[in-house]
Parts: sequence; structure tokens; C-alpha cells
Amino acid sequence: MASTKGSTLPKVQSMRLWDLPDAVLFHVISFVAAPTRRASVLCHQIAPLCKAACRAILEEERSVALWDTVLKEDYGVSDGTHVKNSTRRACKRLRRSPVHRVRDAHILIQDNTEIAFFYLSEMVNASKKNSMSKAKLCRILDEYGPHLRINNVVSSGGLYLVEVCRARHVKESVILKCVQELVEERGAMVDLLTSESPRSSQTALCVAATRGMPSVVKFLMQKGASRELRSSGRFRLHTQPKKTLRCSRVTPLEFAQAMRDAEKEAGASDRDLSDLNKCIRLLEER
Repeated sequence: MASTKGSTLPKVQSMRLWDLPDAVLFHVISFVAAPTRRASVLCHQIAPLCKAACRAILEEERSVALWDTVLKEDYGVSDGTHVKNSTRRACKRLRRSPVHRVRDAHILIQDNTEIAFFYLSEMVNASKKNSMSKAKLCRILDEYGPHLRINNVVSSGGLYLVEVCRARHVKESVILKCVQELVEERGAMVDLLTSESPRSSQTALCVAATRGMPSVVKFLMQKGASRELRSSGRFRLHTQPKKTLRCSRVTPLEFAQAMRDAEKEAGASDRDLSDLNKCIRLLEER
């Protein structure tokens, strides 16, 4: 074996995360944070590491390109606040920093998400005349979007996908089309839980199963919805809407089975329960 005495190994030059080129740093952050969360990682996890990181991320001129990328990719806003070829330059005191522009865009997208969800909730609970449709759903999403935080719980604790599954006075086929729109075209994730209260936290699969919508259940399962996530909440009985069923920390299958038992006790026939039984069989399949 050859002696290594006196030999010198090449030094591996390390590079600090915040010294990476802007494009590389953005892609690195994309592996750990979803869109509209990348700004939080930069500001609250990387910048506080040390003074050098704080200067590189929040203060130095080189961070302009990075924040412009975040602004464009996460919020759909192209840089229009500092035009290099402009003959007039804004007063430095009044000029908005890249971080401030992203913060403003973030606040705007949060507000638009809340407003759009409010109108969605109104439509979900509307009368038959003004009930939900795919066209109406898309109109709301396009008016306040297209960049909405679909997968974030809103201030009321609700989620877009779960709210659509709760729609009243709407045919199952319409709900399915709306669910498909949210999942396939708008990027909605199928395994998120609402957070209305400690006693109310549900997945879209649980709502669809308990309400007896087999086509929606099948679609969500095809998209990877988990049958093991546990939900809590209350649902009206179809046979006697004045009565409700409450369950705590149960799977979609257990909730649907409990609903079937409650419906039978309320006088529901096997024909009345055909769709609910289909949901149960889908959830029982392995």
C-alpha cells in the first residue's frame, strides 16, 4: 500500500447557504417549502442564522433578484417597481425594498384567499336556486386568484376542498366536477384536515363518505386520499335532518358506518342507504 505521508489532499471549499447564487438558493428553498412559504423560510429560518445571512437575505442589493423570483413564482407578480431604463427614479426614501414588496403580495394573497373562501361558503350553503356549480366556483377562483392559498386553512378553520364536499342542494355529479377542478387544475391536496374547533376537524374523504357520495370517494382515493386519517365532527342525518351524528377521532370508514347505523335507527330503508353502502364498500376494499 502506498504511503500517504507528505501527500496533500485537495481542500473541499465549502459555501454558505446564503452565498449561493440566487437561482440556486431559490431551488434549494423550493425543496423544503411550498409556494408562498418560501419567503417565511428565507426571513425566519435563514436570515436569523447570523449577521452575514441577515445582510445577504434582507439587506444587500444582490438579494433583489432573489426576492423578485419569489414575487414572480409564488405570487404571480412581475417586478414593476424598479425599472432600470426608467428616466424617472423614485425617491430612495419612498422606494419599497424587495422584502417589503413580497410582504405586500403575501398579505394580498391571504386577503384574497379569505374573501374567495367566504363567497365559496355562501354558495355552498345557498338555496337550490343559487347553489354551487363548477362555473360559479371557477368564477370565484379566477376573480380572486389565480394565486390563492388553496391548501391553507383559512381563519374560520376551513379548507376549499372540504368546503366543496359539504355543498348543499347540489347533485353529486356537480360536486365531483368541482372536486376534480380543485385537485387537478388548482393543486388542492386531498389529505388535509380542517381545523374549525377541537371537536371539528375533517378530511374531504370523510365528508364525501359520510354524506354518501361514492363517485367523489372513488376519485379522492384514486388521487391518494388516506383512509387512515381520523376526523371529528357532526353531520345531519339524511332521513331526519333535524337529527345529527357526532363522532370523534374516527376514520372515514368508521364515520360512514356510524352514519349508516344512525340512519337505520331513524327509519332509512336499504334503498335510501344504497350510496352510503357503496362508499363503505369502497373504503373496505384493499
